[in-house]
Amino acid sequence: MHSAVAQQEIPSVNLDEQTLQLDLLPNLQFLRTDSTNQLSTVQTLDGWTRSGDFSPLPQNQSLWARISLHQQSNGSMRYGLLLANPTLDEVDVYLLDDKGRIRRSLLMGASRPFSARELNHRDFLVPLELLPGDKMDVYIRINDKGPLVLPIKLWRYSELIGQEQLNLALLGVVGGALIMLALYYLVSYTLLHSPVRFWFSLSNLCFLLLFLNVEGILAQMLRISAFISELTLVLVAFALTASAKVAHLMLVKVPAYWRYCSYILSLLLLATPFVLDQYWQIIAAIGFAGASLCLQLLLAWQFRDKGHGRPNRLYAIGWSTVALACLLSSGLYLLGMVLEEKQGLILTFVALFGVLLIALAVEIHEQGKALSHYELQRSTISDLRRFYDLFRNSAEGLYTSTLNGKLITTNPAMCSLFGYENEQQMLSECRNTSQLYANQADRQALLEEIKKNGVVLGKEIRGVKRNGSEFWFSISVQMRRENKEEFMFGAIADITERKESNMSLEYMATHDPLTGVYNRREFERRLRKALRNAESQDSELTLLYMDLDQFKVVNDTCGHKAGDVLIKQLSQQLNQVVETKGLLARLGGDEFGVLLESDQANDQNAYLLANKILNVVQQFRFFWENRIFTLGISIGLVPYTKQVHSPEQLLSMADSACYMAKEQGRNQIHTYSKKDDKIQRYETELHWVSLINKALTENRFELYYQHYHPLAKLAQGYHYEILLRMQGDEGEQLVSPGLFMPAAERYNLTAQIDRWVIEHYFQWLSQNPEHKEQLIRANINLSGHSLGDKELRLFVLNAFEKYGIPYQKVCFEITESMAIIKMDETLQFIKTFHQLGCRFALDDFGSGFSSYGYLKSLPVNYVKIDGGFVKDLLNDPVSMAMVSSIKEVAKAMGMKTVAEFVESKEIMVELGKMGVDYAQGYGVAKPAALSEFQPLTSG
Repeated sequence: MHSAVAQQEIPSVNLDEQTLQLDLLPNLQFLRTDSTNQLSTVQTLDGWTRSGDFSPLPQNQSLWARISLHQQSNGSMRYGLLLANPTLDEVDVYLLDDKGRIRRSLLMGASRPFSARELNHRDFLVPLELLPGDKMDVYIRINDKGPLVLPIKLWRYSELIGQEQLNLALLGVVGGALIMLALYYLVSYTLLHSPVRFWFSLSNLCFLLLFLNVEGILAQMLRISAFISELTLVLVAFALTASAKVAHLMLVKVPAYWRYCSYILSLLLLATPFVLDQYWQIIAAIGFAGASLCLQLLLAWQFRDKGHGRPNRLYAIGWSTVALACLLSSGLYLLGMVLEEKQGLILTFVALFGVLLIALAVEIHEQGKALSHYELQRSTISDLRRFYDLFRNSAEGLYTSTLNGKLITTNPAMCSLFGYENEQQMLSECRNTSQLYANQADRQALLEEIKKNGVVLGKEIRGVKRNGSEFWFSISVQMRRENKEEFMFGAIADITERKESNMSLEYMATHDPLTGVYNRREFERRLRKALRNAESQDSELTLLYMDLDQFKVVNDTCGHKAGDVLIKQLSQQLNQVVETKGLLARLGGDEFGVLLESDQANDQNAYLLANKILNVVQQFRFFWENRIFTLGISIGLVPYTKQVHSPEQLLSMADSACYMAKEQGRNQIHTYSKKDDKIQRYETELHWVSLINKALTENRFELYYQHYHPLAKLAQGYHYEILLRMQGDEGEQLVSPGLFMPAAERYNLTAQIDRWVIEHYFQWLSQNPEHKEQLIRANINLSGHSLGDKELRLFVLNAFEKYGIPYQKVCFEITESMAIIKMDETLQFIKTFHQLGCRFALDDFGSGFSSYGYLKSLPVNYVKIDGGFVKDLLNDPVSMAMVSSIKEVAKAMGMKTVAEFVESKEIMVELGKMGVDYAQGYGVAKPAALSEFQPLTSG
């Protein structure tokens, strides 16, 4: 018990004349106890210790500290007990005499009214007066939510006053520096309107308030100390926001997302006082502030002005210095470590030095901007001088005027362009720019366009010179608003020579060079426009398509020169007839067109005009070298209907009507009608011709095959006839040759089709060598035009060599009728390829005339009996006799026979009995695509 009492003795400190200041913290005894315990209870408790636990207090605990002071000097002394941490929530000080009686008690703290303090001091100061030999026990109760930082010292009062004066002087230096910076940059902002100055001024204001708040001066001035911690965090958040704005303005093109990151960190810091307690507020503040500072340093490095990097380097160094001082001070505070006055002073001045570096960076940055602005101004002035020189010496006419036409400035080129001697003369005589336009409507259109778009480029207008002569100029104008008035800035160039040249070129582009009437291109353009008008306005329109008769006679007998003279003379007479009624154009060598619109396009007027043209041509006489020629003309007349949708369609209809006029005897008028059978047949043929040409160009043909079946022996290998199909309009439907070949024969396209078939079939054979090996014979049809085409003969020979096709594997089929009509060409063709090993078949034998008489003259290997006899074989004795007769004659001449149109097994059996060699038809196999070839199955 004795040792326990000894342990609980209050530590004692002796005071004498030499005691000026004394750090009490190492001499204090500490005790953590329930926050509800009173002094009397605490005095009796055990557990007091010199090594204090300065970790944050739990909610229900208080920290007590005690010490005993002995005055050993001869005279009385005044002291001050100073607890220099103004953020502590509750600080209770009890002073007891040597008999344990409470002489004084002070209940202070940041959470209590400032008036509870005995002295108006930013920290917690307790005055003491000790007489010689006095003993005083001091008990201090502390209750706080944050780190326990307890800088407790005992000062001789005179020494304390000197220290306070020094502290106030230092505070004045730091505060004054920040006030000066804030005011300087605020005033300079009002003068220079530089945003970076405003935000840096705001930053310094925040730094000043933050410094005063941390030192407790703000609470002392406002006599409110309850929100020191919260106010500190708010000021830090505002300081970081303002500093971030400074950084963003000093750096180059900082992306928006990085700016938002800076602001979000400040907002998070601003929110911490409302969601965290005091201890975690400090930790969160250190984290968010540190992250924000790191972000600013990163941005300062990443987005620095590479051409002027010194401000950014100073800015980064300054922020690093401020961050180092603040983070070091905050870290030590968080750990409960007490800084000496000198250490705190050093950190304060380090932070102030960092702020000064930032200020220097801002100033250098602003000077750089001012220098750049000065350079820009100097460059602008230089550009203006160059512009003025260009304005004066420009080859183009340059001017400035108001929107209502008042001429303000002009250059020498402008004066020369309009015939004035100098600028003064032009400005005095030309009262309004409207004087410069030949047509006022042009100026009005220019004004409307520039009001709408703000700019007009290269508009071509006829102008008037001072002497009244007209010329063409190109004008480019821009409208600008200056001093609340709109001005026009324009450039004018003389384009008279080019315009006249263009007009000549335009005439050449739209007119026929020989006749002087419109050409086909311009006629089709006008026709397209007229069709649009007819559709939209429901107006009338008629087209005349004219083809001269007997013009070829003049060309063939007198030459093309005479033909050109004839066309020119006749065009002049036609133009006199059509001139005011419609539009005449030369559409081809001897073809003309007339476009009639509105009233002139009705049925009566159109027909009357066509008759006048007919009469003019009939009366026309052409004289050339003592010869007289007369001409005729066939005219197709087509009125517009709702079913017409394009110029091409209308021209095609007119061409059809003109063709009918020729077919009906020439030198007459034929009006187009959809109900006319001849026109329908003609247009159908033209449609097939178009599809055939498209198929030849785009490979829209498809090869088919149909097997031959031997009737007198077993089938060995492949023996078939190559057939042809064509894709229709839709591209999917296949068309048989019976539909398109008549049009092909009429318009001499059969030779091109034969080329396509031979080329593509030979190519397919070369790509399928196994099929070629198994092939016995392939029959390919040739038209009569191909037999007489020498170039086709050479083409076929080259194709055999090109694709390596054995001659004996190919049999060419020729029709009986064409072979007889072109006997010489047929014999020459057969002779050429017979010698090489090819076979020949006479197709459709029996359908022609004098068949047996010509058969001896044609050295063919096969005779194909016309299908008309074969399909009625079982029912018609005459057909039976014809087939038998053809077979006997062919056999006598050493030729084999092939029966076409074998549609049933019964017919095939009968043909076999009669001695026919081969059968072909649906009863054997249907035609199929060559690309999907299947061998013939015996069935």
